Amino acid sequence: MSTDLHCTTSELLSVLLARDLCDGEKAIVGTNSDVQVAACNLARNMHAPTLWWVSGPGGMVNADDGVIRPTADHRNLACCEAVMDLPQMIDFIDWEIHFFDFAILGALQIDRFGNINTVCVGPHSKPKLRGPGTVGIAALTALSKRFYVVMPKHHRGAFVERVDFLNGPGHLDGGTTRTDRGLPAGGPKLVVSNLGVFDFEPSTKRMRIISLHPGVTVDQVQANTGFEMLVEGAPPVTMAPTAEEMQILRQKVDSTGVLRSAA
Repeated sequence: MSTDLHCTTSELLSVLLARDLCDGEKAIVGTNSDVQVAACNLARNMHAPTLWWVSGPGGMVNADDGVIRPTADHRNLACCEAVMDLPQMIDFIDWEIHFFDFAILGALQIDRFGNINTVCVGPHSKPKLRGPGTVGIAALTALSKRFYVVMPKHHRGAFVERVDFLNGPGHLDGGTTRTDRGLPAGGPKLVVSNLGVFDFEPSTKRMRIISLHPGVTVDQVQANTGFEMLVEGAPPVTMAPTAEEMQILRQKVDSTGVLRSAA
């Protein structure tokens, strides 16, 4: 894929997310957020200059000096526009419905209705793999207007029929079950992986293919997914990053090549 698109998977996912972000929106990103930060800052440099994002762990707003760092890194203090203190962050994250327009999240697992798991793979009492934990995910997925999920490695252990531990509610059991059970409207909008871009069918809320990266087939996606992915007709090929997007990404957003060195 890197050969066809002349970019790495991390760069591609950053571009795809950036295209969907809008001017004036408010966002929150977590600690392990290279792609998320790149997407927000690329959008700010291209078509959404008044979009603002805040570091969940650090409270820094719009940290951008052309270098991608962990969002909790103290060096971001020198290049951010403002800093929000912890009580403010807790109020916004845990109590304000739809204060944030979107969150961009990663996960150990995601299921067919967009529920995510960042806690563990396998039984909670004896897991095969532990993740970072809940880390505010439940509040962000429940209270943001929408969220995006970044899954750099698309395989059956990550795309599962039902997550082993549901700590990030998506569309729950599909249909209207999210709002029927008392959660605000919202949920996942897009999932981006190294194989394609996916959304959720409006009625059933099941995950479906909306585009495939160059050289990827529907059969390949289905073989690497632990549930039947919806597909309507022949999915288009994902639009490759433009020369302008790549120039801005590499010169103004990620000047040290963090995304180019990512696996």
